[in-house]
Parts: sequence; C-alpha cells; structure tokens
Amino acid sequence: TFETEGLTYGGTGGKNMPGGKGRTDMTTLFRTFGVRLARFTSPELEHLAVGSLVLLALSFPFERVRPLVYLRGLTVLTNVELLLVATIGLWVLARLAEGRRPRVPRGMAMPVLLWVGVLLISAWAAPTHRSDALKFSGRVISGVLVGWAAYDLASTPARWRTVLRAMAVAGLGVALLGLAEAADIRPVVAWLANFKHGPTRVGELIRISSTLVYATITAMVLELTLPLLLVWALTTRRRWAQALLGLGVLMQLTALVLTLSRAGVLALLAALGLMIGLGWWARRRTVLIGGVAAATALLSLVGLLMLRNPVVALRLTSETERRWYQAAYTAPAALTLRPGETITVPVTLRNTGIRTWEAAGAHPFVLSYHLNRKDGTPLVYDGLRTPLLMEVPPGEVVHLGAQLIAPPDTGDYVVEWDMVQEGVTWFSWRGTQPARTRLTVAGEPVAAVELPRSRPPSSISATTPSPGRLTLWRTAWKMFRARPLLGVGPDNFRLVYGDYAGVERWDQGVHANNLYIEWLADTGMLGLLAFLWFAWRLVRELARRLRVPAERTLQDGWLWRLALAASLSAWFVHGLVDYFYEFTPTYVAFWLLVGLALTDATGADEYAHRI
Repeated sequence: TFETEGLTYGGTGGKNMPGGKGRTDMTTLFRTFGVRLARFTSPELEHLAVGSLVLLALSFPFERVRPLVYLRGLTVLTNVELLLVATIGLWVLARLAEGRRPRVPRGMAMPVLLWVGVLLISAWAAPTHRSDALKFSGRVISGVLVGWAAYDLASTPARWRTVLRAMAVAGLGVALLGLAEAADIRPVVAWLANFKHGPTRVGELIRISSTLVYATITAMVLELTLPLLLVWALTTRRRWAQALLGLGVLMQLTALVLTLSRAGVLALLAALGLMIGLGWWARRRTVLIGGVAAATALLSLVGLLMLRNPVVALRLTSETERRWYQAAYTAPAALTLRPGETITVPVTLRNTGIRTWEAAGAHPFVLSYHLNRKDGTPLVYDGLRTPLLMEVPPGEVVHLGAQLIAPPDTGDYVVEWDMVQEGVTWFSWRGTQPARTRLTVAGEPVAAVELPRSRPPSSISATTPSPGRLTLWRTAWKMFRARPLLGVGPDNFRLVYGDYAGVERWDQGVHANNLYIEWLADTGMLGLLAFLWFAWRLVRELARRLRVPAERTLQDGWLWRLALAASLSAWFVHGLVDYFYEFTPTYVAFWLLVGLALTDATGADEYAHRI
C-alpha cells in the first residue's frame, strides 16, 4: 500500500476504489502509476512518443534483413520492429505519466477486440504450428497498438499532417531507390542488398523491389503512400513545392509500374478513381485534375513499357511464368555408348508455351540435359548446350542435333532432355516434364573424360513452380472444410499448404494470395466474419468523416482525409489477389493509416496548411 496526494491505494482495497474491495478502473490505474512522473516527464515523454511515431512513419519501408536485437529463446527484432516497440512503449509511458488513459476511436474498439480475440483463440486451438500462430497474432496486436498510438498521439493538426507527410516521404524514398535499382546504379544496388535476400525476377525481367523483400510488397507500399503525396502536391501553396511534389508523384507511378505488379496497378487505379469520384461530388476541381492526371500517367507508363518490351506484356497478361516455359520433346528411348563417346542425338522440340524462344541475346534459349544414375542420383546437372539456329514462336517445331557425351564409367544412366533459358530457368523448374532417354555405357573407352559433377540447386523456391491462384484458393477451401470454425491457425496456411495440396515439398513463403480467403483458411468462419466486421466499421467511419458539409470540403483537411480513404481502399482492393499482413512494412503502414484516418478531423479541417 502507498499514499499519493492524500489518497491511499492497495491491492486489498482502499479509499476511492470504485466497485468495492480490490477493484479499480483504468483511469485510476493510470493516475496511480503516473502521478509522480507527471510532474517532471509527462511533456518530455509525449514529445518523445510523437518523435518516435514520426520516425516510424519515415522508416517503415526500410527494414533490414539482418535483425538488430536478438532475444535468445524468444524472438528477434529488426530495426523497424524495434522502433515499433519503442513507439508503443513511449506512448504508454506518456499516458501513465499524464495519469489518463488513451483516447479510443469511437465505434472501432469492439470490432478490433473481437477480431484480435478470435485470432488468439484460433492460434491457441491450432492443430499444428501453435507457436508460429501465436507469434503472428502478437504481430497483429502490435500493429493494432501502433495504430491506436497514432490515433491518440496525432491529436493536433500539426502532428497529424507531420505523420502523413512522413509516410509520403517514405514512399518517395522507396520510389527513388527503386528507380536507381532499375537503372542498375551499382552502389545503390549493392546497398539495397541489406534489405532483401535477392532481386525479384519474372523470367529475365527484374521487378524492382527497392528496399522491400519482394516487388509486390514494394507495389503495396507505393499504393499506400502515393495518394498522400498527391494530396500534398495539391494542397501546397508554393509553386516550386508543387513542381517537386508533382515530380515525386510521377516517380512513384513509374516505380509502381516497374514492380510489374498487375494488382498494384489496378488497386491504385481504384484508389485514384475513388479520389476522382469524391472530388467530383465535392466539386473540388484540383482533385479531379490531379486524380485524372495521375491515372492517365499510370496507364500511359504501362502502355509504353508494354510496347518497349514484349516480355512485359506477357507478364501483365499471364498469371505465372509456367506458360512461358512449355515444350514437347521427342527423343530416342534408349542409347548405347562407350565410355567417353560423344554423339549427336536427334531431338525434336515443339514450343507449346506462349512465349517465343529467342536464339540470341543475353538470355538465349538452348537445349541441354541432366545426366543421372539409374537410381536417380544426379551426376551431371548442367549438360552440354545445343543452341537454336533461329527464333521458335509458339506452336512451331524445331529439329536439333543435340550433343551428348557419355560418362567415363560403364553402367546404366538416364538422360533428361531439358530446355533452359540461360541465366534464368530450366523448363523443368516451371513444370515442364523433361524427355528421358535410357543410356547404357559399355565397352572400351573412346577417350578419357572427366565430367563436371554439377548438382541441382537445393532451393525449393527456385526449382518448384509457384502454384496459381486457383490452386491456392482450392487448397484454402480444403483447409476451411477441414476446420470451418477456427481454421488452421493464423499465418499457418503457408506452413500446412503441402499437407492439403498433396505435395511433399513446398515453398513455405507461399500465401493464399487473397487476404479474405487467407483469413477464412487460417481463422475459419469466425475469424473472417470478425475481420469483415472490423473492415465494415472502418469503411463506415471513413465515410462519415468524408460526408461533411459542402463548405468544409474547401478545407485542406478534407483532402487529406480523402487521401487516407484512397490509400486504405488500395489495401482492400489489392487484397483480393494478394496478402500483406505477414510483412512488417505493410502491416505497420496499414495500421498507421487506420489510426490516422480515425483521428478526429475537427481541428484538421480548419487548419490552414502552408508548407
């Protein structure tokens, strides 16, 4: 028991303890633990919390691959996760010091609490990978807390806009670094290796990923931040600032197109369409012009890139690369050679895919083979190459004399004929079955040879074709049918995918590529309904804040509200074909935007903005 300012508190009851012995409310707790801190540190802690929030908004897309803090036996924290924890901690300390509880967004507390509660129950009830499911639920809770912190701390127009601009600057930084990556500026490319395990490729194309681990995540970051930068350009009062911010918008549009994310382009068009529609409703000419200009520039950039590179057109019109690398082989069923003998084997190829096989260039298509022992043990993975003499369009047939060299040891072998695009992929990695020839090596050696003992790569993500979305969704449906109420556990789709898809090995980074279907598989019907209730209440609150008297739409605060609504609409539209709650940069950005979108707009609408 201790005394503070004449009041006595204790664990077994005391004066001013509402509800009887041993009970208290949240306000009393905050006053109890914060009363002494309030005299000295409340303003300082508040400023530190706001500063940490702004820093998080500036740095959320710059998560380094290497963790910054190791908590042995518990978890690891990256630089962004550490800043996330610091922001939440400083915010809690500031409220304790002040002796008051944080403000709660009206109408959102129950949906969020229900959703989080279902996540925790689903994680605890998961039949496998329970610890992974609980860790993921903890990440969702940390996102909710940082969104709550943003809502509570950004309580003045100046703070609110500062955080929004910080996020816009972060998106612009991602775009600039992505453009440098596209231009192959070596020092920048080398530095970007700190943020990802390697570049994102589709065929021989580099999909720029900038500081994110994957190009689609980069596209989402650009979608979330571009409406903020656009509104900043539309609301600033100075010409030079308008020009610079407008150039920044164009750079972000270009970077988004270079991620080659089809869903990213469509989701951003939906976000810009929302801005255009509400701008027309509110009679805001600047929003109409800005939104139409941005959408036109986006479509023009997509068209120019498709005209410049036909492979880009293939990427934007086909779901996966599998149909790029399809072939039908005709080869001898059996051969007999002497050790070290080299012969020419007649092989007929038909291009059954949708892409022309180029015979020249940096990444030509050639015929090769893998040489295995009879029991399937790889002996030579990279066999001799036989080049094409000309381009082979889809549907065409080509006859080749393939070079084959026999191993030095007698015995039985299997030759697997396989097309390869040099420096990119083998056709077998994309689902095309090689042709097989039984090879018997017997007799006296023709020549002394030493074959290079190359082996297949061990990375399953490289050698296993990515399943299409329909396959992923059918597998998710199987998970739901098996556990309809609470699902297989949050984030467990990727971990149990193979068990339901009937495959022995699979890439455990694969998701359902639809956030709604993923929640259905992971958390069952209860989890999906709770999430949809949260999403519906969020949309309703956004609509209420945008549905203001006509004269108030002339204020800049309304435009920032519009930008927030557009950003969040991009999240939910893109979520129809992708999933982003797993990745720190995207879930942090989402919850920051949610918190800022729910902040009371009264002061913000009346605040006259000058850069």
